[in-house]
Amino acid sequence: MASIANDGNGRKRIQFVAGDGSRKAIRLGKVSQRQAETFAGYVEKLMAEKITGAAVDAEVSRWVAGLDDDTHGKLAAVGLVKSRELTQLGPWLERYIDSRTDLKSKSRTMLHYTRRALLEQFPATSGLRAITPNDTAEWRVKLMGSGLSEATIKVHVGNAKWLFNEAKRRALIPASPFEHLSGGATAAKNDRYITPDETDKIIAACPDIQFKVLFALARLAGLRTHSETSLLTWGDVDWDRGRLNVRSPKTEHHAGHERRVVPIVPKLMKLLQDAFAAAPEGQAYILTLGKGGYTQRTMIAAVKRSGVEQWPRLWQALRSSCEKEWAMTFPQYAVSKWIGHSIAVSGKHYANSVPDELFDGAADIDGSGQDSAAQNAAQHTSEAPGNSKKPENEEMQNRSEIPGDPALVEVGVTRFELATSWSRTKRSKPS
Repeated sequence: MASIANDGNGRKRIQFVAGDGSRKAIRLGKVSQRQAETFAGYVEKLMAEKITGAAVDAEVSRWVAGLDDDTHGKLAAVGLVKSRELTQLGPWLERYIDSRTDLKSKSRTMLHYTRRALLEQFPATSGLRAITPNDTAEWRVKLMGSGLSEATIKVHVGNAKWLFNEAKRRALIPASPFEHLSGGATAAKNDRYITPDETDKIIAACPDIQFKVLFALARLAGLRTHSETSLLTWGDVDWDRGRLNVRSPKTEHHAGHERRVVPIVPKLMKLLQDAFAAAPEGQAYILTLGKGGYTQRTMIAAVKRSGVEQWPRLWQALRSSCEKEWAMTFPQYAVSKWIGHSIAVSGKHYANSVPDELFDGAADIDGSGQDSAAQNAAQHTSEAPGNSKKPENEEMQNRSEIPGDPALVEVGVTRFELATSWSRTKRSKPS
């Protein structure tokens, strides 16, 4: 039982007997009787938690989190709560970011950029609790006046929210002063759709088979360049079933998203066969190109040489074009599984514009009464080498021979080979 004692001049203290029988006191200073009674009530709840081992309810947790450091320190001194880490902005940011060794190098770099942006506005010695929502709003306005793009500003705000939410989770602050700000990734404007005809021209203009395969992996298989393409080995190619096993460093920290299986369309299959034939004996990786500026410049030069109009965000546009082409023929849940992200992400960052082919097909521009996009896709498939139509009875026999693939069964694509005509012809492994 906690009691209130008067020390004179309006000063009060809370007295109680700890679990070990010792008498404890918390000096409150000059407070009203009502304030002292409220404080004593929370002290009794904390005492009960210590004696019974029961979890402190949410109301008490919020009260403790909202205490100033001095008052919280008094509770810690008598053993009612754990000592709070007195944290200043600079040391907290540095310590937390350095502790996140699990993050990708790029993510940690962006956090350091945000740390620098925060410290340009707030002194490193600022207490986390001293930063108010008004302060953070002014910080965002300052970023807007610094010439940074809206996308970069939103990344900084998103990172700041992340950092302060972690401080809140650790009960270092009662609430994040960044909660009211909007931040996070900005949807990319991937309006440029690289058509199948443009794809053929650019592949033809590539200087060698390595660059042809690199381009095709992005445009025809939707792989991330270079984080995914650089990890591909010849063992990742399922020649018989026309599938590619892709390792994804970007999503590997999410359980079940370390790898994904994507279809190998006929045009990509032919390029992989050519690359396999040209590879020296013992070469494990499909691509031996570097990740530096030379590869980027060479590919941009190939686009220019092909006569195709150039576009910004070279690799991202190729990946989004692949997804859009798949979406013209296949259900989006399967496409999202192949491309390696959710349907929601598809709508925000990739499938956020509609290719002209779909408009033309819907409006029946060619007067054929058919969907032009689907017709073009079928035409490109049927023109691929080795895609001759098999007799119906032989095709039905092949259906029963196709084993289920767990990666596709998970999304309900149990007859994936039957979704494209190229899968009706069995391929032999390159010799």
